[in-house]
Formats: sequence, C-alpha cells, structure tokens
Amino acid sequence: MNNSKKFFLGLAFAGATGFVTSCKNPVAEMIKAAKEQQLNVEPNPLELHGDRVPFKMTAKLPVKMMKKGTNYSLEVYYVAGDIDAMQDMQPLPADAAKIKAITFKGDDYVGQTKDPQKDEAMEFAYVDKYERGGLFIKGVAAKADKPEKFKEFGPLRLVVMDGRKVKGVATTSRLLKSPVHGLTPVAGESPFIYADHGYVKPGDETLSARLDFERGSVNVKQDFMNNKQTMEVVSELFKSSQIPAFTATGISSHSPEGQEAVNVKLSEGRAMALEMTFKKMLELFKYDKEKLKDYVFNIEKRKLGETLPEFNQLVDASSLTPEQKNEAKETMGRDGDFVEKEMQLQRKSYYKTLMDEVYPRMRYASTDVKKPGAAKTEAEMSAVAQKMMKGSANPNELNEQEFLMLASKTPDLKERIEILKLAGQNYQTWKVHNNLGAAYLDNALMNKNDKGMCDEAIKQFEASMKKKETGEAAYNMALAYAMKGDMAKMEEFLNKAVNLGSAEGNANFNKAMNGAKAYTTFKQARDRNDGKYKEAERLLESAPMNNPNLFNKGLAIMMQGVNYDAAIAAFNSAAQKNPKDAITQYGLAVACARKGDEGNMSSALKKACELDNNLKAKALKDVEFDKYKDKNSFKDAIK
Repeated sequence: MNNSKKFFLGLAFAGATGFVTSCKNPVAEMIKAAKEQQLNVEPNPLELHGDRVPFKMTAKLPVKMMKKGTNYSLEVYYVAGDIDAMQDMQPLPADAAKIKAITFKGDDYVGQTKDPQKDEAMEFAYVDKYERGGLFIKGVAAKADKPEKFKEFGPLRLVVMDGRKVKGVATTSRLLKSPVHGLTPVAGESPFIYADHGYVKPGDETLSARLDFERGSVNVKQDFMNNKQTMEVVSELFKSSQIPAFTATGISSHSPEGQEAVNVKLSEGRAMALEMTFKKMLELFKYDKEKLKDYVFNIEKRKLGETLPEFNQLVDASSLTPEQKNEAKETMGRDGDFVEKEMQLQRKSYYKTLMDEVYPRMRYASTDVKKPGAAKTEAEMSAVAQKMMKGSANPNELNEQEFLMLASKTPDLKERIEILKLAGQNYQTWKVHNNLGAAYLDNALMNKNDKGMCDEAIKQFEASMKKKETGEAAYNMALAYAMKGDMAKMEEFLNKAVNLGSAEGNANFNKAMNGAKAYTTFKQARDRNDGKYKEAERLLESAPMNNPNLFNKGLAIMMQGVNYDAAIAAFNSAAQKNPKDAITQYGLAVACARKGDEGNMSSALKKACELDNNLKAKALKDVEFDKYKDKNSFKDAIK
C-alpha cells in the first residue's frame, strides 16, 4: 500500500471514530469514502515569491462520498519548524497558520457520475521561521443545514498523489543580487555611470592663400591686387600658433598669351615664389630651421591647354556680351595650336576686355594649408593638469569639457580623482560632481568596497543632485549605498534612477538601467507565471554582462521553473565573470538540483561552501536539496 493510500485510510479511520457509523448516517458514509480522494500541490516544495508563498492545491474526491445535505471541507495549515517528529492527530501548535479551505457541497454533485475536482489558489505571508515546516490538513464534515453540527478529523501531514509530503519553503528567490553584488573590478571598465564629457575637438580649417602676379612676372608685389590681405592672413596663422609640418597643395597658372615655353617658366617661377614667401614667413616666426624641409609644397604648374577650363569660367563671369563670350570660348576650344588661337583673339574688338578682366585673374599661384584646430592634445592637457597638481598652473587653463575628457582617458584612478577635484575648483556642475563620485566608487571597488571612499562618493552624488536631479547620479548613489550594505537606501535610489532616466541619453546608463529595472521587476514577482520573472529575463538580455546581471538572469529563468538548462548556462557565465563568488556557485547548485543533475549539483555546492563556509548551514536547511540530503554527493559537498 503506497503512502497516499495509507494516509487516506488513516484519515477515514480517524474521522469514523468520532461518528456513529451506519449506512443511514451521511457524514459517516462520507468519511468512509475519504480513502479514495486525491490531493496535489504545485509547486512542491513550496516557493517564496516576494513576501508570499503561493501554491495551487488540487483536490479530487470520489463522487460516491458526496451526500445530499452534507458539506466536506479540507482546511489547509502551514506549521513552522521541525515537523518530522510531529504525530498525526495531535493538536496543531498555536502559531500554525490557517491558509484556506477547499469545500465541496454534497448537494451540487448528487446524481453525478464524474468525480468532482477543485483547483484552489492559495498563499500565505512568509516569515523566516517558515523556511522549515510543512503543510497539514484537517478534514471537516458537516450538515449543510446545521453547520454547527460537524466532525473533524486530523490534523494530518499533507501527502500528495505521488506519496511525497509538502515540506518547507524554498527561499531561492532571495538569492537575487544587487547591481554590485559579485562585481569585480575590470581594468578599463566601470560599472558606474560617468556623464559624457561633451568634449568635441575643434575641427581643422583650410586656409587658402593666393598670390597674384603682374603680366610676365614671377615677383611677389605686396601692393598688387589682394596680395597684402593674403600676406596678413598667412602671417596671423603662423604667428598665433606653431603650425605642424604640412604638405600644401596648390596651383600655379598663367594667362594664355605668349609662347608655351615662356608660360611654363612663369608657372614654375610663380610656384617657387609662393613657396619661398611661406618659408620666409616661417623663419620670421622662429620655426625650427632644421624642420623647415618638412613643410612641403606640391604645386600643380599648369600649361597652356590646362588653363582652358579656368579661361571659360572667367569669360562667363566677364562683362562680354553673350555672343562675344561664346565666340571667345569657341575659338580657344578648337583643335590646333594654342598660340595661334590666342592670336585670333587678339584681332577681336573685345580683346581689351579679356586683358582687363580675364587674363589678370589667371596669373597667380595659390595653395591650401590645413590649419589645425585650436584644441590642446591629450598630452598637452595632461601636462597642464600635472602642473595644476603641483600648484604651478591655474585651473582655468582647462575648461570643464577638457577636464572631464582628460579624466575619462586616465586609467590611474587616484589621478582621475585628482583631476576631477581640480575641475571642481572652477566648475561646480552636476557632471563634475557625478564623475568625481563615480571615480571614488571605482577606487572603492578596487579596495574591497572601502566604506570611506563610498561616503566621499555619496557626498559628490548629493552635490550633483542639488545641481540637477539625474538618473546617472541616482543610480550611482544606489550602488554606493549597496556597497555600504544599506539595501533600503539602494532600492530607494534605484527606483529614483528608473523614474528620472538619463539626463543626456547616456548609452551606458540605459544598459545599466536594464539591469536595475530587472532587479526591481524580479522583486515584484508574486508567482512563477505572473510575467515578472520573464520580463526581468528580457531586460537582462540588454544589460551589462557582469556577474550580478548574469546571475540574476539565471535566477529569473530558474524561478519560472521551465528551462533549467538555460539557467545553468547563465550561472556558468556569471561564474566566469567572478570565479570566486560563492553565491554564484550556490545558485548553480540549486539549478542542477532542480534538473536532477546530481554530479554537477555536488560539484557546484562544494565550490560554494569552500568559498563561503556559512553556506554549509544554509544548504542543510534548504529544501532545494532535500532529495539529496541522505546521499554521499550532498554530504561530501558540505563536509
């Protein structure tokens, strides 16, 4: 006879002792038939979700026990503590929690042939003493018209259809990690949110310099056409800052009159004149003579035919009539000797206009020089910051964006803090305060959550929030409190960060907030299937792949009670991020236990207990491991 049969026979016998049993007594008949009832509880063991323990109880009774005018109830209780020694039929302790009753009204089933079944959702508020304990039931049979006349049987341990007792509450959901629990410092990465520095290097500008020449000349005359203005612009460029070595490109041209050989020499001479003018200017402003050879001029020296496109453009812009413009361009565009075509133009009445308006604009040499932006290099900024630290430079030599950018590029955390302190002397902005606080937290993480540095960080985040309330500072504040162990404050500011959002669309913040939202969503779950664990899992897909987020992903999957392989994969990924984290190994052990993988359960639990000796006591009372507790695999893991 299996356990459930024994249970129900005992139930029927216990009830019968309190009644006058006869075929005419409906209550007695109901109790006699109780041996055929079937009970089930899901999940088993019970699970904690939030602060509640929800479960579904199914009761199926044989229809023949349903008697007219009689009601049959199963009252469900949870008893805390060591219940293995409790005897059936003994009074329940005073602190036993009555959960709910399933009631069948006999009148509803008279004349039916199908056994009645009821599924009842139940739950009870969790307190810590309930981790160990179990479900008990008490049967009550009563006259429908005289409920005061009833008989009770029990209490008895609740045994489900497969013969198992419903024992204890799995508190696995409480393994949920805060966003900093299990974090390990990674060089070049930070789990904290730095505001974007906002630094944009000024773009380079191109300076176009053009020198015009008189007809047939290669000499530079400063008072000819626009040469004076050109020289002033070039002078100011070389005077204001040390222009790095460049390769200047340009054009040297000439008007079409004259012989080919003469014009070629004019192009070459004008190119040389332009280059020499620039290099004399460099010498004047004390550029290193040895390095002058690095300033290169690649000037295109145009021949007669190569000037035709420019000739056409200038003709179109001249005061010639449309007919004259077309004739001049057609003449020069014909096949044949260029000089002969030029001589044909000389016979035209409008040739003087060409000489006055077109040809002078073709006698030039020009070049483009890239003018570097006015920004300091990172090395220059760093040098200025070093001088500031020694007191030999004024903090206003760097602007806020330069300070923030330089700090973001500085791998030395102590130096980063000093740079941001200097920034704070002139720029009391939310960004400076926030980033200084984040730097303190990075330093604290490197020093085993140094509480003093966490306190300094909190001061900075408070100052940042006074300047402007931002999700960035609120999130960092939450993590600072978590590192100090103040979980209530952590949750307060985590929720504030979720509500505020990023002040500037910070991508790192948005990813981090997915982890934070997953944490808060997970804690809202009140059942395996209410969608909160699934939503937390979805959010964690787009969160930073660090130990707490990967662990929480595995936990969210496991709490849904479906895909233990996926949960195990997430826990293993979390373990790779922090191999020395005991809770990660413990979560992995639970997932393997649920899957029925005894070998990996034992291996993970052994690692967890080696990393944290306190987990041995936790494992001993954890109902997740109940089916293994008599096995050597479990005993070896916690010895």
